[in-house]
Amino acid sequence: MKRAIAPAVLVLLASLLLVATPAHAVGSATVVDRFGRTVNDYGVKLVDWEGYLANPYIELTVRPPASGPFPVTIDLKAEGTSRLMMDLPSQLTATGATKQLTFANASEQKTFKLAIHSKRAPGADELYTLRLNIRAADNSTLVQTMPIRVQQDQKTALEPTIPINFDYRYDNITGYFNNAAFRTAAEEAVKDWFRFFDLQPFDTVAAGAEPNHLPGNDWQNTINVTNNVAYNGMYVYFRGIQTPYSTGYPAANGRYHTRNGQQLPGPIHRSTAMIFEYDEAGKQLFTSLADEDWYKTEIAGSVLDVHGLVMHEYGHAVAYHSDWAGMRNYVSTQGANDQEVIAYQGRTVALDGSYHIPGTQPYWDRLSGQSGGWTHFFPTRRWMLTKLALLVAENAGWPLNRNLTPFLAPSIVTTSLPNAPTGQAYQQTLAAKGGVPFYDWRVTGGALPAGLSLDRFTGTISGTPNTAGTYSFTVELRDYDALSTPVTRTFQLTVGGGGNPNPGGNLATQATASCSFTSSWESCAAINTGGDPASSNIGAPNQGNRWGTWPNQGEQWAELTWSSAQSLRQAQVYFFDDNQGIDLPASWRLQYWNGSSYVDVPGASGYPVAANQYNTVNFTAVNTTRLRVVLQSAPNFSVGLLEVKAFS
Repeated sequence: MKRAIAPAVLVLLASLLLVATPAHAVGSATVVDRFGRTVNDYGVKLVDWEGYLANPYIELTVRPPASGPFPVTIDLKAEGTSRLMMDLPSQLTATGATKQLTFANASEQKTFKLAIHSKRAPGADELYTLRLNIRAADNSTLVQTMPIRVQQDQKTALEPTIPINFDYRYDNITGYFNNAAFRTAAEEAVKDWFRFFDLQPFDTVAAGAEPNHLPGNDWQNTINVTNNVAYNGMYVYFRGIQTPYSTGYPAANGRYHTRNGQQLPGPIHRSTAMIFEYDEAGKQLFTSLADEDWYKTEIAGSVLDVHGLVMHEYGHAVAYHSDWAGMRNYVSTQGANDQEVIAYQGRTVALDGSYHIPGTQPYWDRLSGQSGGWTHFFPTRRWMLTKLALLVAENAGWPLNRNLTPFLAPSIVTTSLPNAPTGQAYQQTLAAKGGVPFYDWRVTGGALPAGLSLDRFTGTISGTPNTAGTYSFTVELRDYDALSTPVTRTFQLTVGGGGNPNPGGNLATQATASCSFTSSWESCAAINTGGDPASSNIGAPNQGNRWGTWPNQGEQWAELTWSSAQSLRQAQVYFFDDNQGIDLPASWRLQYWNGSSYVDVPGASGYPVAANQYNTVNFTAVNTTRLRVVLQSAPNFSVGLLEVKAFS
């Protein structure tokens, strides 16, 4: 006889079955860069260009899990600093940027742009996190993370090379500039332009010799003014009015800057003025320059950012105005003669009738995706100086400092590779500079020795070679600027069979180190420990394992002294570069003690200057008790070493 199962029992059994059946586990997403590299493990790299202008973005493609169930939603969070941002639609927060992507099926893929706002304060490289919160239609979830590396190109504060005099005597209508924070924000916005110009002081303009004019409210009741002090740089008048608009202009008085009595090309006006108008109900004047505060300007309709507004409007004073002869010519030719602007933007950039770069998308700065106005790829409301704006401004007569990172074309810095012992671990990192440095490294000709490989992300050649011989191969470097031309360099690498010219090993460990000057927190004895640094910037926790000369600059040296003469013919030098006050040397050389004085080693193969690797010099063999590394610092920087090796 069959017993009927009570309905309550059926319900219980059904619920148990539901509990026992696991939810569908959503798979992982794949993130790919413009070179087709999957970045899930390595992560991504951003660059902060000098700290005073809009930085390049990188574009990434997200491919959803291979199986859903769909739709699948991926919430992106670039977290760790408020300076991170993603293209619209997205949000800025105190801890990072957020953006949501939704995928209807496994074949759909979507792109997003990632950038970081400039950090005005110099500092070390930064590390943040890109988090992907993946949610499928059945509510199963998965969290993925990957690093965001930020290269800080600004090691020390970049300042204008000419003095700038600010005159507030005539801010007697509104008194905006009586506020110290307001003044600072305005002055920094002006200096941001001059930070990128390559200038020397001009001939001195005597007090009272430079006429200019300032408007009253509604641009009525103009008053004539002159400088109250002598100056040899730029003289800037600030005045606040109530209506109807802000702007800037140069002094159209027919007097121009000279140097050694000769008028400079441009011609360059001797003074400028910036008029600040603020008559908008319900808006707060925002004056903070703190790196982590900039995102607050994004609150549309409630904040008027003093720094951003002055930067934009002073642009009319410094370049974007019909009183500049070069800019009149640029406008009359619609920018057709400026080949550098065309090459950078990929098109001619004709200014509109009010001497603005057009605000539509084709004229947003190509690498940063930003413009000097409200609308661009990102949700920031701080108007930033851009590389495009500087390139156009150069037409007014201001030469740009081409040594600054935004203007450097990509190049491979490493010139040679040290020999590789057979059957031993080998590692050397190729160095590069310029462009947008989320670099892609590839071997495009010849071949690496068997057992060695090249990391596409880092440029590191590593492995254990087992076959002796000399190998020739060509390395290609691509940066993240799609319009950059790839660069190549051919290397020769010798493995075994004379590839190890130092069978006796590193002789430096048997020497005593001495140095010209050592910072109190560093160590001269660190240079010959025999270790292999992980990078040129080993960081503060490793102090005592590095030699640095901050704040001393100019020529510095470190030397090795042996108790008896050594036969030497190769040295390897690893430079210290902390991304702050200590930089790679401008140049260096090896000297040896000939019994009475120091002289340069003979037949030196060359003196490469590369970070994150040993720099190898081969030379004609010498017998000596002392070997000296002589370093010449780059302007405004000190130098240092992490390790020196010497071989017979």
